[in-house]
Amino acid sequence: MGLFGKSAASMPAMSLVAKQCRVVGEFDLEGDIQFDGQGEGTIIRARNVVISSTGHFKGDIYAEHVTINGFVEGTCAAREVNILGNGKMKGQIQSEQLTIAKGGVLLGENKLKEEPSLKVVAEENAASPKETAKATSESKKSHASA
Repeated sequence: MGLFGKSAASMPAMSLVAKQCRVVGEFDLEGDIQFDGQGEGTIIRARNVVISSTGHFKGDIYAEHVTINGFVEGTCAAREVNILGNGKMKGQIQSEQLTIAKGGVLLGENKLKEEPSLKVVAEENAASPKETAKATSESKKSHASA
């Protein structure tokens, strides 16, 4: 058993890049990571990414949730992105939900992150323009003859 009665396996892992530290590479993790120092590269499969007020990250971030209170330069793709009062994001954000607090800065663009499953359903249910025109024409003919 871990602290407070929870098993160690159920507790998410938190990785920390300290203020005096600089790391470069690919960060492939299923837990959380916080940058108080500097990082460069790619973060993939992360649950929560936090760039603290002393943190700086250059590269691509792919996570469930990203909180920026330092500086990020690159691409950030997440379900939810929060830019706090001291946060600056330079580049592109792809998210379902973006929050920018007073004082926070986005230098770049935000694109709505589409859910692939919703897109496929919409495409399967959508009739082609040609089929739609044909159905409309046939409907008008049947109403005219009635």
